[in-house]
Amino acid sequence: MMSFQRAWLFILLAVPFLAGGVVVGDEALLLKTVYSLNSSALSFGEFARSPDGWYIVHHVLWFALIYLTESATAFLHTGRFATEVIISCQTVIAGLTGIVLCYLFLIRRLGMDAARARLAVLAFFAGGYGVYTFCMAGTVESYMVLAMSARLFFSERRLGTRDIWKLAVIDAVLISLKAYSLVFLVATWPLVRTSGRGRIFYGAFLVIILLALVLVKLWLWNPIYASAISNISFADSLSHLVQQLISPWTGLLFCLPILMTLFWCPPAQYWPLLFKSAGLLGCAALFSLYPFFDGDVSGGRYIFPFVVALLPEISVAVSRVLDRAPRAAWLLPVLVFTFLPVAGLAAPFFPDGVMPAPGPCYPEHPAIRSWRIVFAKAADSQEVAVCFHGKQYVMNARDVSSPRLGPWRVAYMLEGGHSPGYRAVAHDKGQQQHNAWGTRLAGLLKSMGLGYPWFWMLAGLTPAIVALWLSIEAAMRINRPGMFLRQAQ
Repeated sequence: MMSFQRAWLFILLAVPFLAGGVVVGDEALLLKTVYSLNSSALSFGEFARSPDGWYIVHHVLWFALIYLTESATAFLHTGRFATEVIISCQTVIAGLTGIVLCYLFLIRRLGMDAARARLAVLAFFAGGYGVYTFCMAGTVESYMVLAMSARLFFSERRLGTRDIWKLAVIDAVLISLKAYSLVFLVATWPLVRTSGRGRIFYGAFLVIILLALVLVKLWLWNPIYASAISNISFADSLSHLVQQLISPWTGLLFCLPILMTLFWCPPAQYWPLLFKSAGLLGCAALFSLYPFFDGDVSGGRYIFPFVVALLPEISVAVSRVLDRAPRAAWLLPVLVFTFLPVAGLAAPFFPDGVMPAPGPCYPEHPAIRSWRIVFAKAADSQEVAVCFHGKQYVMNARDVSSPRLGPWRVAYMLEGGHSPGYRAVAHDKGQQQHNAWGTRLAGLLKSMGLGYPWFWMLAGLTPAIVALWLSIEAAMRINRPGMFLRQAQ
């Protein structure tokens, strides 16, 4: 019979069936681009260079995946709703599989105790603003976390010429997903342990992939994409860098508290920590050049995938802390509970100017913001202040945030969804289609006797209950009498 140590992985992988449901964010924009391409009379290259196709050059590989998925569902005549469900689940499964790979890496490659491995993984992904939060939405970072998690199995050991190509393929995928991944790979190049021949093969393979990617981007180059990365301001870029890394409200260090354990990292880990930190800082600095960064993206979502590379150093530091103070493990349930609402509540999104903004504001810490919204929704407050794109908006508690998880979205639609006034100004055609699907689904569930919002709310709480339960169980095992005596033996 499968032990609990491995069974929780399958419980975690069941979460996609409770998550997503429709595409959102960048995923929705790419799917819309696919539909526009299919209905256009232009060739692929001409469409990519047109105003409607500018996002293709930004996400070449991700666009290809969504295009293939849509083509398969169109061939099977599944309908647009089923297409969105499949694409949404693909993204969620990618992020959650990355979590499982991290756990297996700690168990199999680093030889960590199962309880400590669970603690490190949960603290990394659930006890902060990590992939456990944003993989519920349509973000390419879920695929990047999967690639970085798989990379751990090859980047943390010496590779022969027969294995170096596997690391090269993973790195090629990273560059194809986000071109600025090259900054991290170059910074951590000295950490690749292989023979001179293997290093030459690895470098040649990456150069070929990079040249191919450059040629594709030049072929599909779009003036709109070029304008998005122009008008660089040094002052704004420096401010963006601070907001990404060390701001108490949006900085990665404060939105992912497990990183603070790196202060207990042993001297033997200083060298790899230095190179990985340099790569992470380089990616953050490069992204800070983008003028559209406004500080609303708490926790450095765009650079989080590269933080996965620090998991070996973090796990060693966590073990040192637990050796000295095993009761520190009880901080994990506190962290998980603190960040639980973040995983369930998405920020509102609407075009600038469609709603009155009383004045400027500074983004809140995601945990503070999420709990404030939870209390406001529970009290059914008519006015809740929210910071979005550097401006403060006063909205109804019903409209101030949308649920991420599928069951919560069902419950939300059973209760009526967003207010008519908010829908009129904030919902585009895609969101209006989602409203229509939600209304039909709510009617169908009511006709089947399943139209009880509380039932779907309880179902939506399952991932939170699992994460909290696992964190408490890990803390109990670590503090069990005789635990460290058995480990020493």
